[in-house]
Amino acid sequence: MTTIKSYDLHKDDNTKLQFELKDARSYFEVHREHAAIPHRHSFYQIIWFKKSGRHFVDYETINHGANTIFFINRNQVHYFCLDAPNEGYLFHFNDYFINRADNRLMDRFALSIFNEIGSSSIELSDQDAQKLGLLTSFIENEILQQDEFYKDQVYHYFQNILFQIERLRKAHGQLDVELNAEHKLAADFKQIIFREMDSFHSIDYFARELGTSAKTLTKVSKEVLMDTPAGVIKSSKILEAKRMLSNERSSIKEIAYGLGFDDPTYFTKYFKKETELTPKQFQKQIL
Repeated sequence: MTTIKSYDLHKDDNTKLQFELKDARSYFEVHREHAAIPHRHSFYQIIWFKKSGRHFVDYETINHGANTIFFINRNQVHYFCLDAPNEGYLFHFNDYFINRADNRLMDRFALSIFNEIGSSSIELSDQDAQKLGLLTSFIENEILQQDEFYKDQVYHYFQNILFQIERLRKAHGQLDVELNAEHKLAADFKQIIFREMDSFHSIDYFARELGTSAKTLTKVSKEVLMDTPAGVIKSSKILEAKRMLSNERSSIKEIAYGLGFDDPTYFTKYFKKETELTPKQFQKQIL
């Protein structure tokens, strides 16, 4: 099978800006061979589609309207659909770029924007699109001219864009980790699940790690994540399994152990029960 490739941005070279702004359609045409098949990035990506179309994120094809912004987390699997216009902008950036003035800032955006909770996109109003369009044009001009302090200007304009997206996510009721304790608990729960993906833990364990009770965790999980804690853990395991199965260098046995299963056979049964496919059958589907 073909390995799902992972791409880096200015890898190990902090003399570079660690940020890129690209015209989406032009970028897609140049990189069509790679962009139109499942792939992932070691960096964060924001995609602003100016026209309605479709985009594939984590094994789901999402139909979107005009002026929709997708926020793609590190290591999420996605690709551009060939039958979509794919017109708009791509913003690529690393932690190093965002944390240049405040080393805690990317932790905030990782929770408020790139948390993989709920929808992976928002649709902009005409007024919001105008605001972000203006900021984007400022960034384009700074990168083109490269006058003195242009890196600082790009940083502040883009930081403003992230704050705008964070505000819109709150306005859409998607997530508010800064002011809403329940949303923050849900986001922290997801983080711990992925941090300890190689183990199986009880709901009581997660509750203790989060400084809450199993009853509260269950309530918040159902209200914010729309599933029980056990269901969230299971769906997270399945998603990570799909991502790992996309790599031909990893055997089924290695993946099973990497996800905390003592018996690869049980992993196969677990995966098939949730997806109706064995791990090997799933791999064949994503060739």
